[in-house]
Amino acid sequence: MKNKTLLIIGNSKSIHTKRLSQFFTDEYEVKLLPEGLDFSIKNFFKAKQSLKEIISKTKPDVLVLYQLNLTAFIAILANKKYKISVFSIGIGSDILVMPKRGFLYKAMLKYILKNSQAYNAGSPYLLEQMQQYCPKGKEIILANLGIEPIQATEKQKIIYSNRLHSPLYRIDEVIKAFATFVSKPQYSDWQLVIAATGKEKEFQQLTEALNIKDKVKFVGWLSQKENAEYYSKSKIYISIPMSDSFPISLMEAMSAECLCIISDLPSYKGLMKHKENSLIVSNEEILKADYIEQVLELDKKEILLRNKAFVEDYANIESNKQKFNLIIQNLVSAE
Repeated sequence: MKNKTLLIIGNSKSIHTKRLSQFFTDEYEVKLLPEGLDFSIKNFFKAKQSLKEIISKTKPDVLVLYQLNLTAFIAILANKKYKISVFSIGIGSDILVMPKRGFLYKAMLKYILKNSQAYNAGSPYLLEQMQQYCPKGKEIILANLGIEPIQATEKQKIIYSNRLHSPLYRIDEVIKAFATFVSKPQYSDWQLVIAATGKEKEFQQLTEALNIKDKVKFVGWLSQKENAEYYSKSKIYISIPMSDSFPISLMEAMSAECLCIISDLPSYKGLMKHKENSLIVSNEEILKADYIEQVLELDKKEILLRNKAFVEDYANIESNKQKFNLIIQNLVSAE
């Protein structure tokens, strides 16, 4: 019988939150937040009260904060009365971008970490940056969610993008680069598939302005199976955010034998190498928008071999799962 309960504070609709929850279901009763809760600034006090009620009803043994943002901050405040052990997981922009927005954001992140008892980061660079805001002497465990390797199928002339539609991920720049790419006669039969949601109307207007409407497909929010199908049949995967940790989506694309185009980020140092396992493009190259065809000129066979070995080592689900469960075990036994 599972006699310990975990409450995961994060976007319960996110595939990554659901994947994290699956790490713990063998040993613990795992609860996610109800969908539709509003954690915006304008709803701050109602959200705090809602979380108090959820904690009181759920009676968790550990709060797992998945993404250290405003939602996590509200959870920490709601937990003051209950003093439940907190496991804080930094996932990317919450550590790399949010505290740079100003003093209050930095103070909020520090407060979350000060009131946590265990810590995780998914990449070496994210861990290094997270240490700046953690209380001194606290250990941050390096582990990621890992991936289920995706079997490649017959590749089609598809470029796949599935990052969020916020300005951080520069989907508009992906569209502009694709327009340059398909303007060349030898690539005119390629297609760009854009997943995720948020700015479809705006991006569709951009494709019309660039005269590539018939070559760009917007598929919306996909299931895990549908997402895997696009990885498996796409020749190229592109992800060019301004800031990021080491995203699960990139590891999935690597496992599916996609040729990957990524932005030049500190989080990739020592992990991704230009023209050895990916095409890394600078901010200047992104603005120039004339780089996609370069990835087709790389040694595909060598890249795929390197990427397969990397994913097997870095993104092994079982070894990462053991690290996460050990953290929870230590928190529960310390009660």
